[in-house]
Amino acid sequence: MDTPRTPIRYEGPMPLDNLLIHGENLAALTALMPGIEGQVRCVWIDPPYNTGNRKAPPRGQAGYHDDRSSADWLAMMRPRLDLLRRCLRPDGSLFVQLDDNEMDALKLLLDELFGRDAFISRITVDARAPSAFSTVNRGVFKASEYLLWYARDRSQLRENPLRVPRPPDPAYRKWLVNPEDPHPAWRFTTLRKACPPGVPLERFQVEHAAQVCRLASISDTKAGRAIVEAKQRSKADPDAVLRVDREGQDPIWITRGQQLLFYDRQVSRVDGALTASRPLTNVWTDLSWEGIANEGGVRFKQGKKPERLVRRCLQLATDPGDLVLDCFLGAGTTAAVAHKMGRRWIGIEQGPQIALVRQRLERVVAGQDPTGITALEGWAGGGAFTERQHPAR
Repeated sequence: MDTPRTPIRYEGPMPLDNLLIHGENLAALTALMPGIEGQVRCVWIDPPYNTGNRKAPPRGQAGYHDDRSSADWLAMMRPRLDLLRRCLRPDGSLFVQLDDNEMDALKLLLDELFGRDAFISRITVDARAPSAFSTVNRGVFKASEYLLWYARDRSQLRENPLRVPRPPDPAYRKWLVNPEDPHPAWRFTTLRKACPPGVPLERFQVEHAAQVCRLASISDTKAGRAIVEAKQRSKADPDAVLRVDREGQDPIWITRGQQLLFYDRQVSRVDGALTASRPLTNVWTDLSWEGIANEGGVRFKQGKKPERLVRRCLQLATDPGDLVLDCFLGAGTTAAVAHKMGRRWIGIEQGPQIALVRQRLERVVAGQDPTGITALEGWAGGGAFTERQHPAR
């Protein structure tokens, strides 16, 4: 490990772009408040989980202690969360990641500080798989961790809807032969007949989704009058394809008394790849935690989070150029992810791992970090960051 440099002291106005602060986070947040109040689009924090554990650091790594009483833990979190709330823009978001040790107590505290109407979601994250060495505890194996998502002002929240990959849907088995013709002349065959020999059916289905379709039943009680009337006309002329226009919405296609659904509504580009997809839910099982111990070149086994996890939160709640804040920076994941995504960031950490965080961010800036989300973001290096120590001395 490189010899840590002497941290830079406060000298003049504090920059708010890509700022690494070595210091106690409550004091640092208080000092920053005049410049960042109402300026942060997203706060992402991974505070101590209060697991009751204390571990000395192995050589070349960072240790931790996490053994407060619940009351002391909440008393520690309250003033920090209050300042973080004040940091947020009206359209900003807070994400807090925990396990179930203090999750419910924290939810009550956040309801008090932000207001219950500000609660957006409790996200369940599949964080670990059982093994022969991890299934000896009483009760069921604890595989999940959680994210609490709050808005500064729910009425002004701006979020970016996301879709995630899913297996192709075998229910879509019809093929529209002549989509360029007027809809009364449309003809259909099966998807399998349309797929050329030697081409994987699922790949063909996704790549030509605009011509792939299926039939779905129409409810006489839930569908609008115009749709139900078209359904009855379609039954009388089963080979016809009828169109029902709707103001401000896509038209409805009806044939053989059923609705014609096209597969292109279920296909999108996710991370640059065309794939069958579904809307993101509040249960995240698709983010691998395997191999993250060395992600970013920082060996930090306890409490480290995958870059993909932080990326998803920033995708949901921020846009390029927005300011992101993490005052429990730990291994530096939030800062590294924000930098690769073109977000500005502020990270605060008081522990000895600040030297490891510095090295990680230097590699990110130099384009020498191939791990994590580098390939997904097409990151090749660039930008800079400033380091400060608080309090200055």
